[in-house]
Amino acid sequence: MNRARLVVAGGAALAAACGLLAATADGVLAVSAAASGGAFKLTGERLEGEGFSERTDVLVEHDGARHPVGVVTADRAWLKGLCASLLVPTPFGPVTLRGSAGRMRPVLATGIVVNTDRVRGRETVFEDLRVGVLPEGGVGARTRHVTVERPEFTSWLATAGTFRLSDVDVGIEAGRHECS
Repeated sequence: MNRARLVVAGGAALAAACGLLAATADGVLAVSAAASGGAFKLTGERLEGEGFSERTDVLVEHDGARHPVGVVTADRAWLKGLCASLLVPTPFGPVTLRGSAGRMRPVLATGIVVNTDRVRGRETVFEDLRVGVLPEGGVGARTRHVTVERPEFTSWLATAGTFRLSDVDVGIEAGRHECS
């Protein structure tokens, strides 16, 4: 009986997620994603953005857990080949919630904020880069334009004012199937 409840709950959650994703893809909803107690992964083929900044901070979860993060913001960003995944532990083993978009037309995000503890890329080009100690403490950086080949983020929280998606594919699968 517990497995049947899990399937029904998972199906309902997936249907709700697909409806919200469709509304988000049409620009009807703003986007916010958080993974309480665990980080999610974002990867892509190529990221380009305008008005990027980064500063250090500490993210505090509702249970008091603290995570040092870099807060990355962008006025506007385009990501080709987006993959986002969240690994969820269950009594039956790990389950992966995974979504992809932007294979044909890049994903567009405006007013984006990502709290991340890891950013990687094969090759990165910054235009008009400024780096320094911030008046309020910590270190920060700003750049007019950035291009990152094969970006990878491990994130705790992401928000965007507008998030336009194409080629959307979202699914839940038993086991570890995270973006890489």
